[in-house]
Amino acid sequence: MSGTDNHAAAASPWMARFLALVRPGGKVLDLAAGNGRHVRLLRERGFAVRAVDRDVSALRPLAGPQCEVTEIDLESGAEWRLGGGYDGIVVTNYLHRPLLPAIVRALAPGGVVIYETFMQGNERFGRPHNPDFLLRPGELLAAFAPLTVVAFEQGEVAIPRPAMIQRIAALAGPPGRLP
Repeated sequence: MSGTDNHAAAASPWMARFLALVRPGGKVLDLAAGNGRHVRLLRERGFAVRAVDRDVSALRPLAGPQCEVTEIDLESGAEWRLGGGYDGIVVTNYLHRPLLPAIVRALAPGGVVIYETFMQGNERFGRPHNPDFLLRPGELLAAFAPLTVVAFEQGEVAIPRPAMIQRIAALAGPPGRLP
């Protein structure tokens, strides 16, 4: 499942809130970038962006000096192609569990992961409903246990549409300035 619900034009408020933790002007990886809604936000905030998705057709117009667009099927075992040294990694509405350890490894010291996706219980609201694409309770906390958790939420939300979600913001290192 690629960034299925990335069709919404507005950036995630969770994402926007915790971008303040990313080093100004830093290098940020947007995994499963979809149509680029977060790429646009990242560029506006002055970050150097690497946008990765299996279908980059919607991302190509965003490519330029501040944005590298890379076509990678993230579910093909190609996590080694992600590289490393990222000051931030953002992921929304996407889950491929084998990538979770690669995300931790790809962060630079002081780097931030900001992750938000669907969890168990979302079946009653619609897609995704396949358990392969739904986090178990507390799963992001376990996956990012090597990091310093700044914020974590899980449960039902009403906006932008009813869903069961889980989200985390975590640092590679001790907490610094909090938003």
